Amino acid sequence: MSLLDDVKARLNIVDVVSNYVPLTQAGRVFKARCPFHTERTPSFVVNPERGSWRCFGACAEGGDAIRFVMKMENQTFSEALRALAVRLGVPLPTPRQQAQMDPLLRANQEAMRFFQRRLQSDEGAGALAYLQDRGVAPETAEAFGLGLSPDGADELKVHLLGQGYTEEQLQRAGLVTRPQQGGSRDLFRGRLMFPIRDGDGRVVGFGGRELDGSVPKYLNTPQTPIFDKSALLWGLDAAKESIALKGEGVVVEGYMDALMAHQQGFTNVVASMGTALTDRQVSALSPLARRFVLALDMDAAGQDATMRSLKTSWANVPDVRIALLPEGKDPDELIRNAPERWPEVLEEAEPRVDFGFRLLAERFDLDTNDGRRALTEELGGWILSADEADQDRYMEKLEGLIGVNRQTLEQVLQRQRRAALDAAAGVAGRRAATRASPFDDPVEAPASAFERIDPLEAYPLALLMLDPTLREAAEGLRAEFFRRSENREVFQKWAECSTMEELKEDLDALLQEHLETLLSREIPVMDSKQRSQALAQSIRRLEERQLRELRTQLGASFSQAEAEGRDTATEEEELHRQDERFREIFSARVRRDI
Repeated sequence: MSLLDDVKARLNIVDVVSNYVPLTQAGRVFKARCPFHTERTPSFVVNPERGSWRCFGACAEGGDAIRFVMKMENQTFSEALRALAVRLGVPLPTPRQQAQMDPLLRANQEAMRFFQRRLQSDEGAGALAYLQDRGVAPETAEAFGLGLSPDGADELKVHLLGQGYTEEQLQRAGLVTRPQQGGSRDLFRGRLMFPIRDGDGRVVGFGGRELDGSVPKYLNTPQTPIFDKSALLWGLDAAKESIALKGEGVVVEGYMDALMAHQQGFTNVVASMGTALTDRQVSALSPLARRFVLALDMDAAGQDATMRSLKTSWANVPDVRIALLPEGKDPDELIRNAPERWPEVLEEAEPRVDFGFRLLAERFDLDTNDGRRALTEELGGWILSADEADQDRYMEKLEGLIGVNRQTLEQVLQRQRRAALDAAAGVAGRRAATRASPFDDPVEAPASAFERIDPLEAYPLALLMLDPTLREAAEGLRAEFFRRSENREVFQKWAECSTMEELKEDLDALLQEHLETLLSREIPVMDSKQRSQALAQSIRRLEERQLRELRTQLGASFSQAEAEGRDTATEEEELHRQDERFREIFSARVRRDI
């Protein structure tokens, strides 16, 4: 883990900012008088869920905790990062330590190579036959690093000890286990091995499938300092660029489902590894696209799990649909035997409201007030967030099901919507500031402030770093679009430099690793026109995100000004300006789609 990763993992932006200015909590955010200019009324907002701050006064600036310290202390990125490291008790690495990869990551990488070699040996004949029977091409197995763990009790352990790793490191990496009696031994034995990578492509763990009927059918790496199954999606490192380009992500359950999808060219697919989706997994996906399709097991238990995640983890993602797979088919089998049907299944996926009607209408007693109220509460938020035409259709359907007239239904649902908006904004009057815009998105799901890489920011940066001809096309990209200080710093330096060689020489040493991470990202093969279009789309998405954040926080400021009896002309003018910009972006998107 780099110094940047370590510091960001421990940062609490509220603690950092409150060391300089007194903060007052206002719902889910904190407010203060801006420390960067003189003002009477607080216009400085700190959002702990996003790990960001923004001034809505004369400064009109914002950023993360590192950027805040940079401005307060008049420091460079490197100086601020080192100062925060000292404050947080993070040991500053020596140049030698900075250049070395974490031993747990290196051990997992070497284990993957070890498993790959075993798969290609005589010992791997049975596993290769299994893969062939499942339709997995040799090049696919190689691309995803599939391997075979030997049957012996400690063959991997002996190999890695010979490579210089300690037994303690191997246990911490989750590669060996120590039973209550006896010495340590390999965790995975006689299994087909699926490397599990984080979003940056680093091998952090494994999933092992049995080949001889042993149990469990799948065995995963346990929780380790580098592996947390609840935060990972299998195949995300290979799928994220495709998801961003297509504007759609598809979630399946198993390794083989995602593997076969990628082999057939459907590269926007990730796997949940058989578990219900968590907030952290959805937070990793949601910035990448506007639409997501869940192609999961839809038996009774699967339907219940999907409904729970739609109401929790996916609650604030605007467009989530549920694929209706042919009966008895899983994605792996469907894609392998009838790949032409897969796009049709995704296109025909039902919106979550239709899924909710189909699932819930049979579960409540609609002859009772309690049952009618429960169905309305379950579906109300989804109905109100639907497009106008769909909303009308859903209202008619709900009216027919529960026998309540349309006017009463609308009153109930509007009260429900106001309560949700008030809770999301943290102030009772937010609705007064947001009701005017037809272009507002539903409130965004809170994103983790400590994700290692923000894909929405990293993708356009990687395009610019890898293709010098895109410089002119990046005219609309502005530094304030970047939440992350490291991304903003790299972009600003790139704008000042004419060549990559000059950028590498000019960039601070602590940002060199981050630059290499950007340069190592795999970009799909595209011609110059496609790259230019991809960059333009990425810039629009970054600006949309910034406008949504500004509007949410400005709404709170507007409501507070109204409550205090202050003139709201400034806020109204800014809301109007943002609406105009939303219209421009929306019009450009419509023209592009046409």
